[in-house]
Amino acid sequence: MNITKRKPSPASILAATALSLACCAQGQEDAASPPPANTVELAERQQAEAALSRLSAKSAEYYKNYATRPQIRHTILRAPEILLSPAEELEQEKSVEPPQRQSRARTSRAEFTQPDVVYSKNGVLDLTLEAAYARNKIGEDPVYLRAFNGKLVGPTLRVKPGDTLRITLKNSLSGERWTPNMMNTLNEFNTTNLHYHGLHVSPNGISDNVLIQVGPQQTQQYEVHIPLDHTPGTYWYHPHRHGSTAGNVSSGMSGAIIIEGGLDEIPEIKAAKERVMVLNQIPYIYKNTLDDPTSTKENPKPQKKFDLKEGRIEAKYADYIFSPRDWAALGRYTTVNGVQLPVIHLRPGQIERWRIVDSGQREMIMLKIIAAPKAAPIASPEIKFHEIAVDGLALGKAVEKSTLELWPGYRSEVLVQAPAVPGEYYLIDDSMTGVGTISGQDKPLSYVARIVIDGAPMVMKWPTNEQMAQLRLPAIKDEEITGQQKAQYGILLVGQKPNQNVIFTIDGKSFDMETARTLKLKDVEEWTVSSINDVGLVTHPFHIHVNPFEVTSIMAPVTTSDGKVIMENGQPKMQEQLQDGPVWRDTVKIPGGGFVKLRTRYTDFIGTFVQHCHILDHEDQGMMQLIDIVRKLPKTADNLPKPPGVGSVAADFSLPDANGKMHSLQEMQDKPVVLFFFKGHGCLHCAQQVTAFMDHYAAFAEHGISLIGVTSDSADTLMRALADSPAPFMILADPQGVAFSQYGCAAKGGLLHGTFALNADHKVAWRTIGASPYLGVQDLIGKLAPNPNLGPQTEK
Repeated sequence: MNITKRKPSPASILAATALSLACCAQGQEDAASPPPANTVELAERQQAEAALSRLSAKSAEYYKNYATRPQIRHTILRAPEILLSPAEELEQEKSVEPPQRQSRARTSRAEFTQPDVVYSKNGVLDLTLEAAYARNKIGEDPVYLRAFNGKLVGPTLRVKPGDTLRITLKNSLSGERWTPNMMNTLNEFNTTNLHYHGLHVSPNGISDNVLIQVGPQQTQQYEVHIPLDHTPGTYWYHPHRHGSTAGNVSSGMSGAIIIEGGLDEIPEIKAAKERVMVLNQIPYIYKNTLDDPTSTKENPKPQKKFDLKEGRIEAKYADYIFSPRDWAALGRYTTVNGVQLPVIHLRPGQIERWRIVDSGQREMIMLKIIAAPKAAPIASPEIKFHEIAVDGLALGKAVEKSTLELWPGYRSEVLVQAPAVPGEYYLIDDSMTGVGTISGQDKPLSYVARIVIDGAPMVMKWPTNEQMAQLRLPAIKDEEITGQQKAQYGILLVGQKPNQNVIFTIDGKSFDMETARTLKLKDVEEWTVSSINDVGLVTHPFHIHVNPFEVTSIMAPVTTSDGKVIMENGQPKMQEQLQDGPVWRDTVKIPGGGFVKLRTRYTDFIGTFVQHCHILDHEDQGMMQLIDIVRKLPKTADNLPKPPGVGSVAADFSLPDANGKMHSLQEMQDKPVVLFFFKGHGCLHCAQQVTAFMDHYAAFAEHGISLIGVTSDSADTLMRALADSPAPFMILADPQGVAFSQYGCAAKGGLLHGTFALNADHKVAWRTIGASPYLGVQDLIGKLAPNPNLGPQTEK
């Protein structure tokens, strides 16, 4: 395991990008900043800060007692096999929350609705996603939540390998000037960004860069190039700004991405009707009576009663929304594409393909299809799932399952066939004892959708395993493995009793911008990822960006019915939980007290991204770690190339302009040159630097000084940027970061800004490298223009 402590200088670019409102990756401002906080805003601030403080205390108290407290039992209402009388049903259901009441599912008339769909055209998908408050309904409840384009679920994006996503993220949410920017706490819900979950694409620049943050009233351009050899399948997008991820995703800010091809071309699958199902668990506060989180045995308090006009998710309610037991207490439904208890119609014998995305922020889901009760005990045909892909990656076969186990971030593609006879069924989230759940408490059965089998029968065929086999990614063989990595996820206790607190960690540390795990491009490594917690057997879903992995083992401790670990020869007895493996994924559960073995290839992309727990409030509170993938260097070199020093000859390069024509530094022979490196046209401060050079171009030309800009944008992106705002000087594209590296403007895979003043011999007269672009461009003329009054220039 290579964990490096970053030096302040390289890290500052990441800290600036992720945490500072002055960062270069910040979105571009659309409007003036909000006015200073008034009395109402200050009151909101005080409420939010108090709620976040109570949330921290409530979570700490919960987890401190996680291992020792008695199992929390819920009334688990099993689905009746025989239809009950109205009186019996009323009596049975009166003690449980609405999602557990079959009567609600049986009488639902809600229409199953597909999300809006946006297709790529001529290789490009252009879309504006506006993040703003929107009024909608979940069942009969009015809600006022953050949303993408006004809907409870974002549009489905359909593209092909080789296409480009060009997304404009417009943040129309109100400002939160008063909100402190606190590392590893839930904060600033109105600051956001985008992550393209599961895509094997660049993490740099304005691609899948989760270190970008887009503040209120700002706009950010994203351009994501999908490789020609990208695996077709079901992926998804959602906000991933550290601190507000849980607040954003829990509001329904997510949507599916479908990369077409692969399984789609098999005739039997192509003939099946396709449904996209984005599952959300939206924990809004509305008309609720809840336990006061500050209530104790010594100081009992009455329950807190809410009577809001509309359902809301806000920081001031965080202590009733984001702690481990809150979902069950709120009594909310798991929605399908924003719809509560939708009705799915199938014809007898019909086969459908369901693309299921678990977009929930913290709860596990056990999907199952059960028959509706009848007046007499007559057995109904069972409907099973035939799983053909997980996390967008084809299994190479169909795996028959009665239950789909979904954890936050999982996707599953299944074929479902209706029985040959009409009837009714329910899609449920099945019950589970506390030993196997995230919260450690019993999970009751709840209803997700109603399934009606009716209409004219259909005759359809199943695909064969032989047809699907070649679509599975190649297995990673033992002899390919070049190294090992270990990562330990854990909720740890800190401080002294009785005032201990809990922290959310990877490798014993909460997230910071100074520590990164360094990996090398083209390596093939085996990881052992464990869940070892001071507080008991807490399961964490592990997710890593950019590169998928092949899971070879999921080991979990064997426990008794009350959650005690069975020991064997002084060690916990372990059992294998992986079935039908090995399996390719991008997200996988790590059983509490257990570990996962996985193998992965680091291909195509250097850069900085993250691994983290996909219980998103765990991630926001610190269970995340930076990953740096760097190019392999010759054995004689231990570090990245050093930047050219003052007095040294600048390295030559060969890079394309916007039209693809190659250029080198030698073209400017016998001319002084200012060479500057910037991250891209989607970067606000970079754009300011380019504009400053444009403004002073005539003065540079008057003194015979040439200007060359080098951007991490692709040539295509550069062409479009220059079409809108032409530059009078040469700008070259370096998307692979080759010249950036030559000039020391790459640190552990992250790109830095650099400005170099080169004299007529192309020796470095002056340079600066750092987190922010150099904006005092007019001063560079004096560093290079022939002037006997100028003394020797020193390095900054």
